[in-house]
Amino acid sequence: MSLRVPLTAEEIRRESSTLGADPREILRWTCAQGGTVGLTCSFGGTGIVLAHMVAVLSLPIPVYFLDTGFLFEETIRYRREFAERYRLRVIDVQPLLSVDEQAAEYGDALYGLDPDQCCQLRKVESMRRILSSLDIWVSGLRRDQSETRSEARVLERHIVDDGRTILKVNPLAHWTRDEAQRYIREHELPENPLLAQGYKSLGCWPCTQKVAADAPERAGRWAGTRKTECGLHTFTQKADEGAV
Repeated sequence: MSLRVPLTAEEIRRESSTLGADPREILRWTCAQGGTVGLTCSFGGTGIVLAHMVAVLSLPIPVYFLDTGFLFEETIRYRREFAERYRLRVIDVQPLLSVDEQAAEYGDALYGLDPDQCCQLRKVESMRRILSSLDIWVSGLRRDQSETRSEARVLERHIVDDGRTILKVNPLAHWTRDEAQRYIREHELPENPLLAQGYKSLGCWPCTQKVAADAPERAGRWAGTRKTECGLHTFTQKADEGAV
C-alpha cells in the first residue's frame, strides 16, 4: 500500500504547516497516510506516552522493541506487563548474533572495547531490518533530550539502505520532559521501575548508569565517554531540511 502523500520536500513542508502540536492528532494523521507504519519504543523512558496513545486510540500501529540481549531484566518484565495491560501489539526484534555468538567472534565485552560496534551489532542492524518493511517510522524523540536531538522535527524524510525514502514522524518533538511526565501522571501510567532508582534514560545495562536528579536526561548513557547516541537515530540519511 503506497503513501497518500508523495514524499517530496514540498509536500512534507505543506503537511507540516497544517499539523497541530497534539501528538494524538499527529498519530491519527500518520495512520491516514497509508503505507506500513511502525512505532519503536524502548520501554525505558517517555516513549511509553506514544505507546499508550496508540493503545487508547486503537490505532493499527505495531510497536517494535529492540531486545539487544543486554537489557535490564526490569525492562524486559516491564515491556511485557505494559503490553499486556494496554493490549499492545509488540514485536520483539533480536540481533542476528546472540550474546554468546558475539562474544565468541568479538570478545566478551565488546560494549567496553568498542561501544559503537556493539551498538551497530545489537541495535542498528536490527533497526535496518525493521525499516526495510516500513514506509513510516514513528519515534518518541524529543528535542529537549540532548543537544544531538535538538533539531528533531515532527516530520522528516529519511533515506534508508535500499535507497527508499521513508517518512519519520516524531510526535513528541516539541514536548518537554515535564510535559511527557505530566501525561504519564494524568493517565496513571506505570513506569519502568528503574527510573525511580536514579536512572533517567535506560538502555543496555553495561552502558547505563544512575545520575544525579539534576543531571541531563541522557547523562547516564555511555558516561565517561564521548559517545552520546547508539546510532538508531543517526544511521539513516535525512533527505532534506524541509519540515518543522
